[in-house]
Amino acid sequence: MSFDSAAALLAVNLAVWAALDRLHAERPSEFGPDGLFGLACYLLLAFIACAVVARVQSRSAPTRALLVTVLAVSPYVLALLWLASDVPWLTARPLLAMLLGLVYVVLLAVRVLGAAFGPLRLAPTLTAIALILATPWALSWLDLDTRLWMPPDTEEAQEEDDPAATEALLYDQPARIAAVVARVTPSEPGAPRAYFVGFAGDADPEVFSREAQFARQAFAARFGSADRSVLLINDAGDRDSWPIASLSGLGQTLKLLGARMDPEQDVLVLFLTSHGSEDGLEVRNGTLPLAPLDPEDLRQALDESGIRWRVVVVSACYAGVFMDALKNETTAVVTASDADHSSFGCQADRDLTWFGEAFLRDSLPESDSLEEAFARAAKLIGQREDHEHEVHSNPQLFVGALMRHKLQELESSHPTARGNPVIVAR
Repeated sequence: MSFDSAAALLAVNLAVWAALDRLHAERPSEFGPDGLFGLACYLLLAFIACAVVARVQSRSAPTRALLVTVLAVSPYVLALLWLASDVPWLTARPLLAMLLGLVYVVLLAVRVLGAAFGPLRLAPTLTAIALILATPWALSWLDLDTRLWMPPDTEEAQEEDDPAATEALLYDQPARIAAVVARVTPSEPGAPRAYFVGFAGDADPEVFSREAQFARQAFAARFGSADRSVLLINDAGDRDSWPIASLSGLGQTLKLLGARMDPEQDVLVLFLTSHGSEDGLEVRNGTLPLAPLDPEDLRQALDESGIRWRVVVVSACYAGVFMDALKNETTAVVTASDADHSSFGCQADRDLTWFGEAFLRDSLPESDSLEEAFARAAKLIGQREDHEHEVHSNPQLFVGALMRHKLQELESSHPTARGNPVIVAR
């Protein structure tokens, strides 16, 4: 168990981590050495943990023997856990996934101790298990960034914007929106159909882009709206895949979509996600001159579209400010928070906000109705906020009396929706 062995295995682990991180990184992305600091900190903690276990084993037990053995098996563990994070069945059950991971690592640790020190002793085994069980809490508390591949810096991207390119981009938006809506399947006689519009207002962080895309999948699985959906997305690294999210773009989209819907039977699902304030939603995409979205603007855009039946979901801080402006008998409104509190989970490295996880991922696929999904999500969010010692965001729900019957009709026309799998968009 020489120093050279430990150094070589450390290099192998670093190479595996870099490869896995590159595989899961956003596009485009660049290599950045900042993540090495976080990796070094976690490596130091791992070394200390090995030293503690070795000392419990005996005063003469070599720490290097345990460290080299751990480094030898860790590439396999890293690859397995990273690949498991892409399995939809596991991502939909985070607590079960964490429990299975801990059980696997505990069993592996017992074998590692045997390989390093020979016959197992109770004290070092229990010490190793205790350290492993404490690992999720320690990682959550430290929350160090270990990413080696990062998207280009937003400020640098903004500096690259020039007036001519900005003008061309904005001028092109009406045509792009018209082309996207033209591909939407028009209404058909018979049962009501759901139409989906996703609006990711803030380009930075990219979690809003991911959440809007995930919402599209979630409601497509629920209501069969995959070929009747439109995304308006502000993304710091991608201005080409979708029309940009703006107030004027949303108004145009709703008007064009309303012309393809049956106003007497079809239902619009509008999902808005962004940073929020007491005035409404932030709408930003680099240096583009975009106006924020306030409740009155949104109501006006919906009214001018002619769309009668509406489900509006707002995932943002202070999202409750939209409630009063949107309430009517043919509308359902779901907000991630009330008008006076923040919601949580909009960090750049997340796939979904806390509300998105609770409502879209953990509740909507398993619930019989929108109201049941909201009740389950509100409970999950409250429990998480208690656990994290956060002030409650107080998600809100309003369902108009006529809309309640329309939703029941829509749900009955899609009886196989419950339990459909949804894959996180990355």
